[in-house]
Amino acid sequence: MMRVTNSMIVKRSKTNINANRAQVDFTNNQMATQKKITKPSDNPIIAIRALRLRSTLSTVTQYYENNIPDTESWMDVTETALKNMKDLITNAYEQVVYGSTDSLNNDNRQTILKELQELQAQVYYEGNADYAGRTVFTGYKTNQTLSFMDSAEASKASYNITEHYSYKQVDKKSYYSGSFQDTSNDTILSEDNPPELFEEVELNRLRLAYDKISANKDNSLTLSYTDSEKNQINTEFSSDGSISVQGIKLMLDDQGYFDDTQINVYNDGYYAYFDVNEDAYKIYRIDQMEIDPDEEDLNNAFEPKPGEENNYVGVVKIATRENADGDEESYLTFQTNADSAPISYRVAEHTSDLKDSGYEIGEDEIVFDAENGELLFHDNIAQTLDKNKTSFTMNYEKKGFDLGELRPENYFNCTKHTEDKGDIVFNNYDENWNWNTQAIYYNIAGGQQMQINTEARDVFDSNIRRDMDDLIEVVQFAINAQNTVDEIKKKIESGEYGDEEVASMNKWLDAAEKQLDYASQNMHDTYSAYITKFQGYLGTVNLEITDIGGRGERVALTKNRMSVQQSTFKELKSSNEDMELSDLVINYSAASVAYQSALQSAAKIGQMTLLNYL
Repeated sequence: MMRVTNSMIVKRSKTNINANRAQVDFTNNQMATQKKITKPSDNPIIAIRALRLRSTLSTVTQYYENNIPDTESWMDVTETALKNMKDLITNAYEQVVYGSTDSLNNDNRQTILKELQELQAQVYYEGNADYAGRTVFTGYKTNQTLSFMDSAEASKASYNITEHYSYKQVDKKSYYSGSFQDTSNDTILSEDNPPELFEEVELNRLRLAYDKISANKDNSLTLSYTDSEKNQINTEFSSDGSISVQGIKLMLDDQGYFDDTQINVYNDGYYAYFDVNEDAYKIYRIDQMEIDPDEEDLNNAFEPKPGEENNYVGVVKIATRENADGDEESYLTFQTNADSAPISYRVAEHTSDLKDSGYEIGEDEIVFDAENGELLFHDNIAQTLDKNKTSFTMNYEKKGFDLGELRPENYFNCTKHTEDKGDIVFNNYDENWNWNTQAIYYNIAGGQQMQINTEARDVFDSNIRRDMDDLIEVVQFAINAQNTVDEIKKKIESGEYGDEEVASMNKWLDAAEKQLDYASQNMHDTYSAYITKFQGYLGTVNLEITDIGGRGERVALTKNRMSVQQSTFKELKSSNEDMELSDLVINYSAASVAYQSALQSAAKIGQMTLLNYL
């Protein structure tokens, strides 16, 4: 048996007192914090689980209390704007249907005109909707509006814009010449001024997104088609009259002949071969050519291989026409093959010039109406373009926009010219003309993303405003035509004029009534045709509303799941870390009793000595 001394008893008593005091302190801290541990060493297992649960809860809380509400708010703003857009398109659609009826007077037309003008001014306004200062429809460019909202900025804005179209987007439109509105006596009573004959011309049209193009710039048109070997051939027509086929530039000199100083021998696998028999340059692939090893001048060293003479990918020829001054001028045309229509290109600066000429467009011409922003041509060229499944790429300069017009950087490849930052390039399409998406995604749950934005091009079609231009133009023409008829009739019925003057007026009245008949019929036909277009716009908006609604439902489901997960992890965290108050009181009372008992025992032991024992 081991001998126990007083010092051993005292020492052990102190140890027990300290242990009981530490337990009292520990339970006291638990009482204060209501937590099972205050530091990791108290219970490493609880500590590790606490870190994991807190991290998970923090992530779930971020999704539930921040990301998801932001997503909902962004999508609510988007949905509200889309519904407003739906109302606007619905109103426009109702006006189109109304305008297609036959029994309209000028008051009815005035109502339609004013309504369409108001709708046109408003049409893209909803696209400027923003959430917390970020525009919701402009993709990654959330710091700018979809359309021009400041008239001073719009008037100064300058861009180089590239638009790409398929041959399927070419439509037909009727144009007119010989129209008049002047009913003054100097006009309708003049013996030397017979009434003009009103005429209609139907042309193929490819309409750009903008009008009022800068006609004094190099507005070039590129036609792209696939040859028999499935190679894409690009032919660029420039405002200066030159034609570049696969990068080989051909142009005329001052005398109207080919300028051979501008001809490349070959470029990127293609060669321009001058056929002296046809006085034309034919473009061949290099693999269709053979070279004369003894010829030092490479311009003359190549010629088509036997059997390849008719296998060219295109031919550029010189043609002549009469210019506005009545003089003969030379120009270049391009043909894809012997069976296709020759194609040339010129720019008409003013629409009035085309009207004055009665829309005399050559059978081989694609005319760019810079004022209206339209490419115009006849059926023979349209058939060639359709046959070759041709695509159009129009590159043009535009300075000055109207208030409410779309910013080009949200829709096209373009370069913005600025005074302070220089040129800013926007590439919205890749080299194959596929849209580079600007979808914005939010993380709304672990491993789950949601697209929060709707891109403008998916709903705010750039053609809507241009279609309204057409509708406004034809209803305004009908109003003017009716006013012209009414004014002439009023003069005839006034009794203030003699028989000869009335006879002259009747001639003008006949011309005015013919003009009115066409204007009324044109309005009916145009509005009837545009019913389908606006149904399409309305369908697009409805589809996007459905899409945003579907995404909203998914967000709502995720929100419910995050709410459950947040509650679950809060409970797990509490179960892991927290203690019940009743348990804390019991534990603290027990520790306090043990501590007090230890103190009392130690006091009694301190009073005992060996003498007392003896």
